[in-house]
Amino acid sequence: MSTSRKEKNEQLVAERAERLMSDTKFQALRTRGARLALSALMVALIVALPFIWVFAGLIPGVIAVIAAALVWWMLRLSVRLVADLPEQYLDERQTELRNRAYVESYRWFAGVVVLLSSAGLAAFIVLGENPDTWEITLSYNAVMGLFWMLEAAALSIPSIVYALRDRELPR
Repeated sequence: MSTSRKEKNEQLVAERAERLMSDTKFQALRTRGARLALSALMVALIVALPFIWVFAGLIPGVIAVIAAALVWWMLRLSVRLVADLPEQYLDERQTELRNRAYVESYRWFAGVVVLLSSAGLAAFIVLGENPDTWEITLSYNAVMGLFWMLEAAALSIPSIVYALRDRELPR
């Protein structure tokens, strides 16, 4: 009797989860210092992305996005991709920590969005001579910088929070 596609996928996920939880390949990324350094570097890249795109241009902007993707990947490895594993592969403590990290990361991301939108509103009110006719002209690089900043923040904040909050993550 052949196994269904769903069963095969579940078996692959189970094998991957077991490998991730027991691997020692990336132990250097799992120390407290490495997690702090990766978190700080990711935050710095998130903040720098729009400036790099606007002031340095396309090629440095793409390089910065690639660097952010690499740091994001290393940060996720440092927390063993716990955010992506199905709940049945996590113990109660890991599930609780992941859930708290997601709640807190939602708050952080909402704070970033509120801060940016408030700054935009304040600029609109203060800088506009006639707010009814104020125009905004955005360059390609400005839009790309803003997009990649928000994308990087949305994807990495859960891992950053998880890395910073838990002193007892599996090593």
